[in-house]
Amino acid sequence: MIIDMKTLILLNFVINIINAGAIAIIWHQYRKRFFGISFWLVNMTLQAVGVALIILRGVAADFISIVLSNTLLLAGSVILLIGMERFTGKKGIQIHNYILLTVYVFLTTYYCLIHPNISMRKIILSAMIVIIDFQTCWLLLRRIAPDLRQVARITGIILGFYVVVSLARMILLVISPLQTSDFFKSGIVDSLSVTLYIMTNVCFTISMILMVNSRLLGEVQAQEEKFTMAFHSSPYAIILTKSSDGAIIEVNDGFVNIFGYQYSEVIGKTLIDLNLLVRGEDRVALVKQLSKGNKVQGAEFQFRKKLGNLMTGLFSANTIMINNEKCILASISDITELSQIKQRLQVMATHDALTGLANRTLLYDRFDIAVANSQRKNKKLAIVSLDLDKFKTINDKLGHDAGDKVLIEAAIRLTGFLRKIDTVARFGGDEFVLLLWDLDHKDDAIKVTQKILNGFQQPFKIGEHKLNLTASIGIAMYPEDGKDIDDLIKKSDESLYYVKNNGRDNYQFYTESISLS
Repeated sequence: MIIDMKTLILLNFVINIINAGAIAIIWHQYRKRFFGISFWLVNMTLQAVGVALIILRGVAADFISIVLSNTLLLAGSVILLIGMERFTGKKGIQIHNYILLTVYVFLTTYYCLIHPNISMRKIILSAMIVIIDFQTCWLLLRRIAPDLRQVARITGIILGFYVVVSLARMILLVISPLQTSDFFKSGIVDSLSVTLYIMTNVCFTISMILMVNSRLLGEVQAQEEKFTMAFHSSPYAIILTKSSDGAIIEVNDGFVNIFGYQYSEVIGKTLIDLNLLVRGEDRVALVKQLSKGNKVQGAEFQFRKKLGNLMTGLFSANTIMINNEKCILASISDITELSQIKQRLQVMATHDALTGLANRTLLYDRFDIAVANSQRKNKKLAIVSLDLDKFKTINDKLGHDAGDKVLIEAAIRLTGFLRKIDTVARFGGDEFVLLLWDLDHKDDAIKVTQKILNGFQQPFKIGEHKLNLTASIGIAMYPEDGKDIDDLIKKSDESLYYVKNNGRDNYQFYTESISLS
């Protein structure tokens, strides 16, 4: 039993409303992710409105229920084509379709109002559907990129079936025109055609939803592949752990290469189990930060490898969600070598290249610390300038290599005479400056100075030569002689030259009379 045409049209309207609702849900979820879905929703809306106007045939004016209704259906097909082009990233020119719509409005108006002919109207409508929908079918099956064809193939095939039905309907109408002018009594052929349209429309909507999901799944898989490739190809050690218990879920090849563990040795373990972090306080601080959900960026820690050797690493970590579970993605870069180089550069910047003693920069820094200590404890400081007597003679007679060896030996002796808190610096040539701090009175400085003078009386053995050297020493006290280091060095130098001019191999505290002389 064939359902009457009016019931089929009403069913078609209900189906179009349901389809529009389904596409609206897809549009709401993915409109910002995929272009073109908005056009799909407009198409479904126009289809529903067009069918609704057809239902009003015989009640509303013919122009509305015939010309406008079918024009909306065709306009929806053109908009669907535009939407599919944008969804697949294959834009085309639509001017010819706009011309077709104009021609269709003109012809349908003619065969509706001027020379009524239902068969011609249906033939023209079917022809337009074939032309417009074939373009969409061709787009999905042939024009788009091969990877997208896999996603759009089912939708293209269903739309192709829709085109075939419309083509068959047009041919049958040409061969056997309708004998009635009442659309709702147009016969079994139209009833079958509308039934196929309804079924195809439902399948088409389902296929579009599947197409979106397939593309989404493809993008997710592509992103997963990129993540996996980046994860395992990174030269850094990357660790993925559960936030709840710290258990390691995954590590990359970089982790294996850097730390020496195999995958089976770390999966399910924690950083604490592996004892990776050397310092316990670092572990506590790290756990505290991550438990609060804070991001860790470029924190420098000492790590222990599988064999027990240590490395300096930069640790970064952030919280991510995987399968609705909070996880920690962390990376460790081995900086043992920027760190050793950094340390060497720092040493070069603060120490004398020949003797390894502190240079002027480091002495000034330590003076500031010593002053703060002196003010806090009410202690004294001494700036001691020391110069090797007749050092130029050694350079002239034995050469600069011998002179350098003398300076190195002098540096060793000076270091041995001082306490750990004191500092000896080389300012250049044979000029040394000592910082003696935490002194109670001048006598403490005298004890150190006398020890140096006595120690320098021992011969310097340089190759085959035994050299007898003495030293001249000048001393300025903080705070009585000054509070500025440059001023104190100047005054200790003046005291030094006083000793040199008065017999050498002695020491002299700064006095105003020395400065005046």
